[in-house]
Amino acid sequence: MGSGDPPWITLWWAMSIPSYADAVRYVRRQPRINASTLSDGLGVRWGVALDYLERMERAGVVGAIDDDGWWPVTRSKGPPVARKSGTTEPGKGATLRRGSAPASEKPAETPALPPPPSAAAGNDQQQLMEKLREAARVLMAERENMQKLRDACRLLIAEREAWKRRALAAEARMLTEEADEMDRQRFDALRRVLARELHPDYAPADRGDMSLREALFKSIWPKVEQIERKRRSG
Repeated sequence: MGSGDPPWITLWWAMSIPSYADAVRYVRRQPRINASTLSDGLGVRWGVALDYLERMERAGVVGAIDDDGWWPVTRSKGPPVARKSGTTEPGKGATLRRGSAPASEKPAETPALPPPPSAAAGNDQQQLMEKLREAARVLMAERENMQKLRDACRLLIAEREAWKRRALAAEARMLTEEADEMDRQRFDALRRVLARELHPDYAPADRGDMSLREALFKSIWPKVEQIERKRRSG
């Protein structure tokens, strides 16, 4: 923080730094902890996390640091656990951990100013909601297009069935008309044969069965004419 910053910025910056109590609550939820993990978990600088861990070691919250840089988290609030060999307390001639300083001489760390979490989270949430709304609009438009396609397909199928029925009906009429025409032609041919064979005007005058032919013609021809009238009327 600069010396020329307004007082409210300095106050907000100081209030935004997680306290030692926050660090203790975070550490007690872990099986073991190191400075990098605590720094990432609290959002503070590595030096601040290291200072918190050294205070926790003196308070017995964590045990002595291992050779790999991890502190085991204790499950009781007893007295501090003694350090392992080579990690004695400052001021007794022992070599301090690299990058650390005695507690009495340790310079104050200046934590970085974290961005306001609410603003960034709000922007991300708003962008996500806009994307979801746009996806929902696209989905609804696609559903409407699919429904239109289904309706068009159903209409085409109905038209195809109607044309099929009309074609079958036309074919049936054509077959019926052809059959009627063939029946008419056969009837006309039969009528001509009967007229030629039985009508007195067509028989030779020297035939002896003239009276018999005339009697057959008079008996059959009215029936032929009756059939002809029914065919024309029906």
